[in-house]
Amino acid sequence: MPVLTTTALMVKASKRVDLAGIRTERLLLRAGKKGDLQAFRKWFEDPEAMKYWSEPVYTRVQQTRDFLDNMIESANNGNLEFAVCLVDPEPEAADRNATTKKSRKAPKPIVIGLVGIWDENEVGFIFNREYWGKGYASEAVRALLEKFWAEHPSDEALVKADVDPRNESCLRVLQRLGFVEVGRAEKTYETHIGWCDSVYLEARKQRPSN
Repeated sequence: MPVLTTTALMVKASKRVDLAGIRTERLLLRAGKKGDLQAFRKWFEDPEAMKYWSEPVYTRVQQTRDFLDNMIESANNGNLEFAVCLVDPEPEAADRNATTKKSRKAPKPIVIGLVGIWDENEVGFIFNREYWGKGYASEAVRALLEKFWAEHPSDEALVKADVDPRNESCLRVLQRLGFVEVGRAEKTYETHIGWCDSVYLEARKQRPSN
């Protein structure tokens, strides 16, 4: 996972916030909101989800609130940084027992993760561990990359990633999306789990073959 800090959220965005967000088959990527606090706590207070983050697991609600406030105030919010929502989550047990569609409550989208491109072109993401292994990270990052390529049509445009080699799930997601390894380095940054190494990856917009 790239080193992501709240200061990185203040990079100036080139576009206005897209209030409609980005829809995929299962997800909605939208701007972060005040009401997302409890959802954000799901990963920021989870030691496993935060293992390769640049900060230790959050132990106070105010830490998550500060992160979310910075995100909301940033020009990147809804442009290059998004809350990831599951549009049609599985209904609650009581709803699953409903015998007709009319008797079942309409599902409400739930926030399950965070995805963004910071420092102009470095991608990162973090998800509620309850939703790992379902392809949501790949789906969200793919949608973000498509938006980035549409806004940066130059052949020179690229997106980078800096991943700890122990973070195999993150590496698999990025490699599936066309990222290629361009280098490695040891002891590039020190976090709450000690010294971390880096695998550097890059992706460029894929051009249609003639």
